[in-house]
Amino acid sequence: MFSVPKDLERLVAEIDGWLDLRCPDKALDRLQPLLDRTDARPEGLALRIRAYVATKQNKEAILDLNELRTTNYQPEWLDLTEAWCRKRVQDLPGAIRCMLQLLHRTPKSAIGHYNLGCYLALSGEAQRALDEVTIACGLDPSFRELLWEEVDLDCLHKDLRFVALAENTSPTKQISDEGDDDDDDFADDGNKPPSN
Repeated sequence: MFSVPKDLERLVAEIDGWLDLRCPDKALDRLQPLLDRTDARPEGLALRIRAYVATKQNKEAILDLNELRTTNYQPEWLDLTEAWCRKRVQDLPGAIRCMLQLLHRTPKSAIGHYNLGCYLALSGEAQRALDEVTIACGLDPSFRELLWEEVDLDCLHKDLRFVALAENTSPTKQISDEGDDDDDDFADDGNKPPSN
């Protein structure tokens, strides 16, 4: 959270509450006082970005992200959120650029490597994608649990290295022909931006 004047703290908490309750329209209705004041505008922009993301207004969110980048707001959150929005407006090169920027600043960001892997896989760069996802799983083994469910990584499912990574086994393990063919159980998208 960016610092806001005392007289607006309650409003920020209320807007944040509406966002947490998945009522982004109510949050958008209350934002203007924050946006009108220079001492509260960064937090107002961050809250509006969250509301725009929740209402799938990704182009509008990107415009606010560009303005918010001129402040000292959380750079990792900005990169993750902008990449998430760019993916949804079919700008995969832009999403990749955001993740490379994040990783340049924070090379050991597991979520940065994981999301970069997802965006690379969607761009058809399977080997680079697998390398990035492998790094992410090395930094944070809990990402292994997401690998089979992540639809962005579907193109990697037949790669022995991917299977080994997902099952935490040797890369020489053979892929079973009797695997689960039900692809309908895949989770939507594990690349959601942080909610703070």
